[in-house]
Amino acid sequence: MTRCPGCFKDEQKTYCGACRNRLFGGKKVPFILPFSRSDYDQVTLEVTTDRMSISGIQTKISLALNAGRLKMVMSGGQHILKPRPHGMFKRLEMAPINEHLTMQLARQVFKIEVAENALVAFEDGELAYLVRRFDVQPDGRRSLQEDFAQIAARSEEAHGKNYKYDGSYEEIGQLIRRHVAASPVDSERYFTLVAFNYLVNNGDAHLKNFSLIRDDQTDEYNLTPAYDLLNTRLHLPDETHTALELFKDGFETEGYKANAFYAYDDFVVFAQKLGLVESHYKRILERFIPEQEAVFSLIECSMLSDECKDLYKKHVKDQINAFSYSHAGLR
Repeated sequence: MTRCPGCFKDEQKTYCGACRNRLFGGKKVPFILPFSRSDYDQVTLEVTTDRMSISGIQTKISLALNAGRLKMVMSGGQHILKPRPHGMFKRLEMAPINEHLTMQLARQVFKIEVAENALVAFEDGELAYLVRRFDVQPDGRRSLQEDFAQIAARSEEAHGKNYKYDGSYEEIGQLIRRHVAASPVDSERYFTLVAFNYLVNNGDAHLKNFSLIRDDQTDEYNLTPAYDLLNTRLHLPDETHTALELFKDGFETEGYKANAFYAYDDFVVFAQKLGLVESHYKRILERFIPEQEAVFSLIECSMLSDECKDLYKKHVKDQINAFSYSHAGLR
């Protein structure tokens, strides 16, 4: 290994100091886990699936840091381990690397606050994705967190198996304005995250993958750091570019009616519906157009296969072209 498995810093044999601080409170934790993939499979529960999605076939388990080693626990852990999923989708061995890369793209290139994350390896060398929980305090207490399926009162019992895809990004934005005291700030954070998901082709950014968390001192709610970010089209080539529609009630811009894909105009209208300041949302959108080389550079630093690197770059380039296009001449 020549790069940090957390941030890709060069000339590192394991986690760099900054990643150790963010992930493990400064403790020196080995890159290799003290158990094998078969050990993991023995203690994880059988997964259940609903809609055909990456998250629907992926198992995960809590890990606790004990004497400098990450150990599997059934509850109370401060980390979550997500290995390669089982299933029929394409290139699933790349799924942990895909998620780690996408989270790092969000943090490093677009300055999006994300859950702290890295890659780890089982004893047999298989890579897995590791994320530190942001809802667990150092003393073990959990902060109250609710995803937007819960906030919107959507459930499988009441709305069917695909309930978490039953909504729009506009509706989530309305709920942020209703429940978050600092909604102008969080609405901009949310807008940036929705645009990022479109850039990286995350077709699984559904209602449960956005959440609010309560501040234990002020009792106010804020948008959580981003989580579960990945390019789903690496594994499902026919996946949609977004999990939800941008707008509620079937609304479509003239540009979308003409071209059948979201472009610059759609995100302008989306930002206006969220109540964002014009100069702010235009500045955010313009960030997604010139960053191709920074994105490509980080993709090259990752442990994706050459095939997946090329596909990821193609997907991003296509979306940058979409962001660059304005049917109504707004850009």
